[in-house]
Amino acid sequence: MALIITIPGLVRLALVRDPDELLRVNDAGTVVRPLSGRGGLFNRSVAEKLAVFRAADGDIWPAFRDRHDPLRAAHQTSLESALSNIGPLLERIAPEITELGNYVRGGRTPRSMGVVVQQAVGRLFLPDYVASEESYAAARTLQAWLSAWPLRAAWLRRSGALKAALDHIEVASQGDMACAHATALAMHNIVKSIELMRELALHGDNLAKIEPKDAMLRTLRAPARVVREARDGDFVGLVRLRSRTLILLAVETARQQRASDPGLAFFAGAWNQCPAHGLVPALLGKVWEAARTRVIAGS
Repeated sequence: MALIITIPGLVRLALVRDPDELLRVNDAGTVVRPLSGRGGLFNRSVAEKLAVFRAADGDIWPAFRDRHDPLRAAHQTSLESALSNIGPLLERIAPEITELGNYVRGGRTPRSMGVVVQQAVGRLFLPDYVASEESYAAARTLQAWLSAWPLRAAWLRRSGALKAALDHIEVASQGDMACAHATALAMHNIVKSIELMRELALHGDNLAKIEPKDAMLRTLRAPARVVREARDGDFVGLVRLRSRTLILLAVETARQQRASDPGLAFFAGAWNQCPAHGLVPALLGKVWEAARTRVIAGS
């Protein structure tokens, strides 16, 4: 059952962790992506944080558009088609996969693993995408912005660090806002997965014994939370949502309850299905395969 927290003037919140309940809430017609900021100070703070993710012309990033937005649907369909060409895309980033495989195996890399992941993700959208320590630092700043407490958030904004990070990501992404979202926000889950793969690989003889698909399932990570809002008051199953309730969908917690189903991490089959729902698991499997190639060859 969802956890409901209501403190008048401060917060109107629902935390959803059960897999079935999470999918029902996400799919409910009264539940929307755009945040009004109404419902309390906390609700307004979260809405203000997400509002910064806009292109230079003021257009919101595609991943934050509402389900009824025709541009969102068209963009999602187009991107899904492009990212479903998995074999050629993985071949495009073969050098990065080899580098990540070496890292998982315990080797040293000439640049940080996060930079390699960011470049791999960026090149799925733009073949000439180049990541750097600066672009990865910009991505980390934006991730920090989302989780920052008020004082740090105020410093990030007033110091110019937030705007500089947004500008850096947009320039690196050549104005492609889907690429910007992937290389600034979504890529951090892949970074977590690669770190977990390294831990798994360096434990006993796991690298030789565990097959790529199993390694992927063990290390795949979903976003900790995604945010929605109840536009109107209604019941969704047994959950009563008041109007303007901020909804936190605990995707990773739900995924852990269905670890054999990677689709839950990407809302596979839902209106907001991640276009990379097939590509990311395949990428992780390839990294594990690259890591274990020498081990098996030498056994």
